[in-house]
Formats: sequence, structure tokens, C-alpha cells
Amino acid sequence: MPKRRGDSVDAVVETIRQGILTGRFAPGQRLIVRDLMQEIAYSRSTLREAFRRLEADKLVTFVPNRGFCVQRLAPDEMRDLYRIREQLEGLAARLAAERIGEGTNRRRLLDIMKSIKGGERSSREVHVKRCQVFHAAIVELSGNARLAELLRQLQIPILMLEWRSTMSAKEIEASQSEHVAIAKIILEGRAEQADTAMRRHLRRARERTLPSR
Repeated sequence: MPKRRGDSVDAVVETIRQGILTGRFAPGQRLIVRDLMQEIAYSRSTLREAFRRLEADKLVTFVPNRGFCVQRLAPDEMRDLYRIREQLEGLAARLAAERIGEGTNRRRLLDIMKSIKGGERSSREVHVKRCQVFHAAIVELSGNARLAELLRQLQIPILMLEWRSTMSAKEIEASQSEHVAIAKIILEGRAEQADTAMRRHLRRARERTLPSR
């Protein structure tokens, strides 16, 4: 059965999105349609439609006389996004703690904890992927679809920065320990403490990732 156009656009959007998040396409880099057509084998019209979707998600921006480029945010803009994220994910952790006894929520969080604590010491790349899984799980457990939608959009530039930043083994270990501590608080249903712990965890991530003024 032939592919539907919408499916093709979705595939291109996801390919470019992952390329941006993981540093394959750098902030400010021009996205040249001709080169991308050779790399990911989709038509010019499909790529242009994908660019419009990515622009709506603020992953790319149109620059006159240059075309579409990967979005680049100033440090002050990144700090603002981190601060918003701290409040929203703090709320997500609070809601997740309030709902931990519902359905399979407890089992799902226990499974996430097991994956975080298991295995050998994480590389930076593995740690960033585990962070994405952990934070996405907390947001999902909050049960608030609008909150998830807001966080999905503002986290993209933050993830772009985190994929490019360096972390020492000690920093990775500390971040993983914080994840475990937050999960335990949520499992105990302590909503206010979950909110505080998540905001503190993300504030430390901001201070580690962004240069001080």
C-alpha cells in the first residue's frame, strides 16, 4: 500500500527533529532542501511541509535570503525556558504523586526506577536518553494533557542544549540519584515534596548547563 502524504511528512519531521535534538543539525545551521533530499530521500514538497511544522514547534526559523535554519536561542531565553519548565514539571510531579494509586501508575513508575538504577554507569548519551524517559513518564503520570502539550514544546530547545553539553561522571551520578529520590517521593504520594524536589532538580540542571551571568 502506498504511503500517505501525511505519513511521509511525519517521518521527515521526526527525522529532522531527532537530528536537531542530538546535534546532527546545529543551532543556526541552514537546512538545505537539496542536501536533505539526498540524505533522507523525500520530495521537495514533503520537506517544505515538514519545515513549516518544525517552524510551528519553534525548532526551525525562516531567515530571508537564507531559507530555513535551526533555531538558536540566546542564554537569557534559555534561562527563561528553564524557569518555566521548573514550575510546570514541579506541578507534573505534584499531580503524579496525587494520582500514584490510580490504575497501573505505581507499577509504571517502579519500572522506570528499575531502568534508571540498573546496569552499568551511564555515558552522557545514555543518561540524556534516560532523563527524557524519566521526565516524560512523570508528565504522563500527571494525567494532564494540556500540561504535557506545553512541556513538549518548551523542552525541545532545552533538550537541544543538554545533548550538546558535557557532564562529568559525578554529575551524571548525582542527577540519577535525584531521579530516584523524586520517584520515591512520588511513590509515597507526597505531592508537595514531589513538587519541591522536581523544581530543585531542574534548577540544578539549569545552573549546571547554562553559564552564570
